[in-house]
Amino acid sequence: MPEPLRRFLRPREGWASMALLLVMLLTLVWSLQRAAWVNHMDYLLPVAVVAALLGALLGLTRLSVAVTLPVAAFVGAGLVLFTIGAEYHPQLDQAGRLILLRGDALDWTRIIVDGGFAPQLSPYAIGLGVLMWVTAFIAAYALYRHHRVLDSILLVGVTLIANMSATFTDLFLYLVLFSLAALLLWLRIALVNREESWRIRRLKENLDVPGQIMRSGVTFIAGSIALAWVLTTVAVAAPLTSVWSNLDGLWSDVRNQFEGAFGGLAGTDSRIKGTSFGSSFRVAGSWSSRDDPVMTVGSTRGYYMRTVTYDIYTGHGWSSSDGPNRRVAAGDRIFPGYSPERPLAPTSFTIETVTVEVQRSAGRNVFTPGYPTTAFAPLVVHEPNGLPLLGALQSGVVLEEGKGYQITAAISTATEAMLVGAGTDYPPEILATYAGTAAATQRTADEARRVVNAAGATDPYHEARALADYLRTDSRFTYKTVAALPSDPNRDLVDFFLFDPDGQVGYCEYFATTMAVMARTLGLPARVAVGYAPGERSEPGVYQVRDKNAHAWAEIFFPGYGWQIFEATKSIAPVLRAPGTGVVPPPPPANGQIDPGRRIPEDENTGTISSLPSFEPVDGGFAPGGQRPTDASRINNGWIFVVLLILLLAFAGWRLLRGRHRFRFLAPGDRQWQRLAFAADRAGVAQRPSETVYEYAGWLERQIPGRRVEIHDIADGKVWQSYSGRSMSSEVIARIERAWSRLQLPLLWLTLRRRLRSLLGGAS
Repeated sequence: MPEPLRRFLRPREGWASMALLLVMLLTLVWSLQRAAWVNHMDYLLPVAVVAALLGALLGLTRLSVAVTLPVAAFVGAGLVLFTIGAEYHPQLDQAGRLILLRGDALDWTRIIVDGGFAPQLSPYAIGLGVLMWVTAFIAAYALYRHHRVLDSILLVGVTLIANMSATFTDLFLYLVLFSLAALLLWLRIALVNREESWRIRRLKENLDVPGQIMRSGVTFIAGSIALAWVLTTVAVAAPLTSVWSNLDGLWSDVRNQFEGAFGGLAGTDSRIKGTSFGSSFRVAGSWSSRDDPVMTVGSTRGYYMRTVTYDIYTGHGWSSSDGPNRRVAAGDRIFPGYSPERPLAPTSFTIETVTVEVQRSAGRNVFTPGYPTTAFAPLVVHEPNGLPLLGALQSGVVLEEGKGYQITAAISTATEAMLVGAGTDYPPEILATYAGTAAATQRTADEARRVVNAAGATDPYHEARALADYLRTDSRFTYKTVAALPSDPNRDLVDFFLFDPDGQVGYCEYFATTMAVMARTLGLPARVAVGYAPGERSEPGVYQVRDKNAHAWAEIFFPGYGWQIFEATKSIAPVLRAPGTGVVPPPPPANGQIDPGRRIPEDENTGTISSLPSFEPVDGGFAPGGQRPTDASRINNGWIFVVLLILLLAFAGWRLLRGRHRFRFLAPGDRQWQRLAFAADRAGVAQRPSETVYEYAGWLERQIPGRRVEIHDIADGKVWQSYSGRSMSSEVIARIERAWSRLQLPLLWLTLRRRLRSLLGGAS
């Protein structure tokens, strides 16, 4: 049989090894599908199978990696895009699918760069497809080209473990199946190596020996897996359980750093997804939440806890205007100067310091009720358009689980009479930022006017209340966490929700968006805020907030009284206010500035400072009345990296010195020869036991022809030292030491050249 044909029909590892590798890859495919990272994942199976077969076939060729990798990349990109396009857009031809996938990728990238949460799922599907292709191809290529079974097992296994650790879904059975296939593959390759060794030594094997080895190995593997399964149910597995649970912190850090990139994942059991809030969002058509605790709030009553507000309606979601991010030190005023959002009437608010303890990390979002004045933790304040407005609050440090912060805020107690008398003398900053109606349709504006006229509303407060009551109580609107989206991507979401027969179903983002847009068409400054609705009271003064409390709501601005919440979502009770008496106008500002006599006092506190028993301030934070940490007492993360770098360099230097000194106690001839042999061994050309000194030196002379004399001098020194029985003269010692100093750089170049050739060359 010709050698090329034999290599493909009867490869060294055999095609049974491919069957075991495919079982390992199938467990990875099934585990990814079980985790449900995206909605459609059937494409992963053909991608894995084709990648493994192509990796094996290219591995059996004599082509260099410079050829095989571009071929694999080209075939993989085409297959991934073809299968995903067919699964996500089956109604289109291939050209139309590619155009839509390209548009999704560009929109996803733009939203992520802008700090938002992208709803497009096809980019995630493409990423998973590329991951599966690369994993399967490299695993098969490493097995059939380089005969590295352990590398193949580790590559697939690490990917499987990473998937298991990133989701709460139980995937243990897939790990068991993978372990069985991996151990059988390892056993088979070990048997292949043993048979190859027998043939080299010309030992005649008993035909029953391979079968006996396989049967014994299968029995041992099955028993080991069964024992491991039993041990996971008893106390001896506790250390492993604690190690596994520590991965939650790893994925929390990933989520904190790349929260926008994972915000659109469909898997409800994802450890990465979390509930976090970015600078924009697009209504995705589904809302998922869990019952997991997120934070504990110490306060006199349950509050809406806001973190981000949005001022730009995009027709399908919201975004916050660009602007500077201003850092505020712990204990400093959040807005030390003028802000039009600050309430003016002292009788319309109370001051309370609330305590927030983080139970599940959700990025750097800081949550606050009302109008925040001071936080006892370092903050980053986003100001839309550079105006003194509160667009978002973030922590200056990572909010770890078990720690928290305290924040003082002005909580509105404005009565209906106060808000009725607020009037429409809006500050110019408010009108410029929160009154835009460019994306609203005319019939949305007509419907808003019809609703307020039907309610007999003649002032901003009653108009806002009429809109909220209409959305919350009208039987045409239904609350569901899975809702339709406009089939035309250019159609306005609010218009679809109000008038389309397939619309009128949605969750908080639908209701809050519709409320804010309708209010703007009436001339009312409005925005959408996100955070958490009031949690459940667990004990007096303590409220438990859970993931299911994540919420979006509308806020309307009233001059002198600031932003007021109007709850339009059907599933949440309305915000109740005391009626008050008469019409109470707000105190006027003085020349665009707040009257100093009406500022929020630094030390006023008509509420209660609630401190949770387990509260531990974040880095740089402190409790009210406590001593502010000095800059010298804070740990600078930059110094940590500097120290680690110094330790790494010190370790590298120590290893270098150790390598130099390992031969210092040898005789001069042996020392230089051992150094030469050690350096050549790093290049992958170790001396064989059957080679004499001069045979090995002759081979090295052919590799480095420019240093023949130096290599021969060192070989002479080795032979003289070993066989002459006499000591060397100082002149000879100096000559071989000079020879070694001249050889160091050529030997390093030989190592680099051979390693590069091995990487780009053919089979090992």
